[in-house]
Amino acid sequence: MRTPDGYRFGLQFKDSSDAHHQVGEFLESLGNKKSEIVVTAMIEYIKAHPEVLNKDNPVKIIAAFGYSEETLRAEIEALLHKIASANAPSTDKNSVGTIPDCDTTAALDTLLNALDQFK
Repeated sequence: MRTPDGYRFGLQFKDSSDAHHQVGEFLESLGNKKSEIVVTAMIEYIKAHPEVLNKDNPVKIIAAFGYSEETLRAEIEALLHKIASANAPSTDKNSVGTIPDCDTTAALDTLLNALDQFK
C-alpha cells in the first residue's frame, strides 16, 4: 500500500513451512532494517526473472527449496545403485533375500522414470 512517505506491506509467513519459518525468524532478527534486505532480494529476483514485470502475464512464482529436480534425481539414483549393489543377488540360489535374474538397471530406470509423475 502506498503511503505519503513510501510503501507499507504486511506479510505473513506460515509456521508450518520450514522455509517460511526460517525467513520469518531472520526478518524478525533484523528489527527495523527489513526493507533493505527485501529490496535487495526483490531486485535480484527481478533481474533473474524480468517477465514478472510484464503486466499482461499473470505472475507465477515457483519457489525452489532444497534440491533441484536434477540434483534430487541424481541423489536418488546414487542411493538406489548403492542399495542395489549391496543387495545384489548372490551366486548361491538358496540364499535368502536374493532375486535371481533381476535386471537391476532396468528396474532402476523404471523407478526413476516413474518419478516424473510427481512433477
